[in-house]
Amino acid sequence: MDPYKVLKYPHMTEKSISLVEKENKLVFIVDRRFKKEEIVLAPIDWAGLLSNYSWFRRKALKETKPGYYSLIAIVLTGIVKQDKHLIDIAVELTKETVSKKDYLPVVGSALSTLGLEDEGIAMLREAVKLDPAHSTLLLLAAEVKDLEQKEELSKKVLSENPQDIDAIRHLAYAKYFKGELEEAGRLIDRILEADADNVFALEFKGNISFDKKDYKDALKQYHRIQLKPMPILLQVRICYCFHSLGMNRKAKKMAKKLKSKVASLHESRQEVKIINKYLSDIMNA
Repeated sequence: MDPYKVLKYPHMTEKSISLVEKENKLVFIVDRRFKKEEIVLAPIDWAGLLSNYSWFRRKALKETKPGYYSLIAIVLTGIVKQDKHLIDIAVELTKETVSKKDYLPVVGSALSTLGLEDEGIAMLREAVKLDPAHSTLLLLAAEVKDLEQKEELSKKVLSENPQDIDAIRHLAYAKYFKGELEEAGRLIDRILEADADNVFALEFKGNISFDKKDYKDALKQYHRIQLKPMPILLQVRICYCFHSLGMNRKAKKMAKKLKSKVASLHESRQEVKIINKYLSDIMNA
């Protein structure tokens, strides 16, 4: 099968298709840049890759045949557009140039993010069998829901590299949701001692305070996060903190801006419904 035939995709014009086929480039299926309102909907775990999207795109367009950089650029586009078909295109275009051990972790993580968890985790498990590198183990640890397995995978990496920040983070997550709150807090502090600006640790520390209803400290941690634009879910928590601390004018203004955006979140319908109620309650307070 000619991989470019997969580009005959509903939103594309015949002109753009013929240009892609003629020039052997991906310029018409990967945007030059993403809109701010698209980026804020993406999960925080993708923030690092998304911040480097322009670099991946430039590298992709220099590839003679679609390869690893093309895979990353199109997958990132699929994440931002919340479009599983773009993930399929990424695989089809690069399956002959990118090895399974390289594409399975990327695509598996993307599918899990888009809500196709069973398919995504199955790919990540296959990736671990092919290449049990620390990075692959931690991608699986990030997606599995079983807390015992998440802890086991994290500890396996830490047994060989005790300073691995991502492994410490996933272990902290497992500990926290198993009810071992003090241990989870100590692990997060370990990360912040090594990296005071670590986005994930600051979010986690803020979430711990949020769950304890210590909204003042939660707000303090959230405001230390250096991410622009800031993910919508984080903005929702900040808005709730403002409301709980009596900063109602600021909370209502923020809730009004967020209300129209949450319907496009990656979260489940039930979670979106809960978030919408949060915001409605703040606006009507």
